[in-house]
Amino acid sequence: MKAPLGAIVIAAHNEEAVIARCLAALSSVIVSGAAQVVVVCNGCGDDTAAIARQFDSVEVVELEVASKVGALRTGDQLAVPGPRIYLDADVVMTGAAAMAVLSRLSTGGTLAARPPIRFDSTGARWPVRRWYEVRERLPSISRALWGAGTYALSIDGRARFGEFPDIVSDDLFIDSLFSEAETDIVDTDPVIVTTPRRTGDLLKILIRTYRTQGDVQRDDSHIPISRGQRGQLRDILALVRRQPGLVLSAAVYAVLIFIARLRARFRSRQGAWERDNSSRST
Repeated sequence: MKAPLGAIVIAAHNEEAVIARCLAALSSVIVSGAAQVVVVCNGCGDDTAAIARQFDSVEVVELEVASKVGALRTGDQLAVPGPRIYLDADVVMTGAAAMAVLSRLSTGGTLAARPPIRFDSTGARWPVRRWYEVRERLPSISRALWGAGTYALSIDGRARFGEFPDIVSDDLFIDSLFSEAETDIVDTDPVIVTTPRRTGDLLKILIRTYRTQGDVQRDDSHIPISRGQRGQLRDILALVRRQPGLVLSAAVYAVLIFIARLRARFRSRQGAWERDNSSRST
C-alpha cells in the first residue's frame, strides 16, 4: 500500500450528531489509506469518540480539555508528512474532493487551498436563507479560505507559521497569512456546510467571528485582516447593481452583520464559545 498523500485533521467537540456523516463522506480515502484521517476529540462528554472509532483506519485521540487550538496542535503532531486538510466535524467533504485538494497542494506553487463551498439552508428561517443567498454570491469571500469549515496547507504553507496560536478564529488567521496568488479554490466536489436554522443561531456565529477578529489583528500575521472581510461592502453594492432583485436579501445581510458587530463589541473576548446547534440537530 502506498504511503498516504497527506493528512486530514478533524477537531471535534461533542459532535456525536454529525461525526459519522463527516467520516462517511471520506470513506473512500479512509478505506484505501490514500490519506491519513485523524479525529481529535477535545473535551467531549458524548459519544463522538466511540462513533469515530467505528470507522476502521481512522485515528482517534481524546483530549480532556475542550480546545480547538489544542486539538489542531495535537493533530499536527500526529499527521504524516505532506499537505494537510483541517476539517470541521460538521462539514461534509467527499473523498474525491479531499484527494483533489491534497494533490493540488503536492504539485508546488499553491500554498493553501480548499474545495468550493455549497450552503445547505434546508429548513432554515427566511432571514437565514436570505443571508446565505448573498453570502454565496460575494466574490471576495468565495475566494477566501475562512468561513468554509475547512482549509488545507501544503508543506511550505504549513511552514509559514509555528504552532497554531491561542486564538478562536483559526480560519481567519490562516486566511491572513496568504495572498490570493498563493491560494486556490480547487475545481472539485464542493464541501457542504449546513447553515443555522434560526436567525439567532446565525447571529451567534457572526458575533463569534467579529468578537474574535481582533485576536487575528493583534497576532503577528503580515496581513491585518482578511481580504474577504475587507471586500464585502464593495461586493454587496456590485451585486445589487447587477441583480436588483437581491436588494432585500442584501439589506438583511447588512443588518445582521451590523447587529453582530454591535453585540460583539460589548462581548468579553474571554466569553463562551458561541456555537450553533440547530444545524447539528436531526
